Amino acid sequence: MLYDKLKNNKRLPFHMPGHKRNIKLLGNKFPYDIDITEIDGFDNLHSPDSIIKEIEDKAKEKYECDNSFILVNGSTVGILAGILATVKQGNTVLIARNCHKSVYNGIELAGAKAEYILPELDEYGILKAVAPDELDEKIRLFNPKLVVITSPTYEGVNSDIEKLCEITHKYNIPLMLDAAHGAHYVGYAKYADITVMSLHKTMPALTQCALAHVNGHLVNPEEYRIKLSMLETSSPSYILMSSVEECLELNLDYWTFINKRDKLLKECKKLRHLELIDYDISKLVVFCGYSNINGVKLAEKLRNEYNIEVEMAAKNYVVLILTACDDFKNYKLLRKALFQIDDNLKSEEYISDKLPQLPQKSTKKIENKKLLNFDAASGNVCAEYIWAYPPGIPIIVPGEIISKEIISYINDSLKSGVNIQSTYSELPRKICCQS
Repeated sequence: MLYDKLKNNKRLPFHMPGHKRNIKLLGNKFPYDIDITEIDGFDNLHSPDSIIKEIEDKAKEKYECDNSFILVNGSTVGILAGILATVKQGNTVLIARNCHKSVYNGIELAGAKAEYILPELDEYGILKAVAPDELDEKIRLFNPKLVVITSPTYEGVNSDIEKLCEITHKYNIPLMLDAAHGAHYVGYAKYADITVMSLHKTMPALTQCALAHVNGHLVNPEEYRIKLSMLETSSPSYILMSSVEECLELNLDYWTFINKRDKLLKECKKLRHLELIDYDISKLVVFCGYSNINGVKLAEKLRNEYNIEVEMAAKNYVVLILTACDDFKNYKLLRKALFQIDDNLKSEEYISDKLPQLPQKSTKKIENKKLLNFDAASGNVCAEYIWAYPPGIPIIVPGEIISKEIISYINDSLKSGVNIQSTYSELPRKICCQS
């Protein structure tokens, strides 16, 4: 195994990294003793033919796909590479509007243009799965060269990937799946032409560890690796690659995990004001829309009073990540915290946190930019991205017209404490527009 090879490496390190693995001098707080560069016998991520290739072969077998690639720059680099490997300047990419900002960035890098599918909202204000009929309709309307969707979503909503692939393949169009939050689904990657998964999100790998899987004949795997080599660091961390291998070889006890999780959900059905939503085994959505607390305040209360840090806070809910690596004692603490908080809440009318419809596109090319007062920017063409982070889904993108509804939605989100970010970091005072 790569980890064992790293631990047993006794060569005198007259090479990068500069710490020279000197833990006697530097201490063992960080794994200096196994941190190396591409030296003889340790393979090369960008053209693997030995120990790194063996790890990618393990991933290919585990996830039942044709080709697998280790990613050490997170899912983001896998998404960027997938776009650059499949589309050319001027092509159209059809994407679900709730795609991560990296998808938008990839389209911009490729000089392509985006058209959108906007999934419907459920009763909790959470975007549903991508509808197969709508996908078929949009493909016929826009003639894209690539389709990109997110599944599972940040809240754990899964689309029918097999059905969506049938539709895209009918038109000879590849489908790229942003499954950053779906690495726990080992059979998920065998359907889409490109599937990108973050091992560090729902699996026990170090941060930045991810995998990309390429299937079929619509995407050239060698072209995909070439684009990865352009985008990914030329000095990949062997510690991260070793973490990928360890993650692939772990046999986690999902039976116990699911039983403990189901028990938690069953017991929490007795909550009077809070409600647990179950979309995916890795996600626990705590909905607070019918109470006098919002998601941001609920997250703060869990953090400050119970030492529980959630994954994400929206206006009307919080998202927690659950995995087979959980210490199940913490489920009891979570249950206790939710019931104690619930006992002190009052019922209130639910007001849906509903995104405006897709903004109108401008026909003008953005050439010059200016900063305007945000509250007075209605009618102007936006020249930056604005998104809630997490999960990093744009509310408005460059080239779209700012409406009063969008200004109101963003201001309401900011007032609720939701973390809204923008390209130029001037919100809520200013917004960058076409001059």
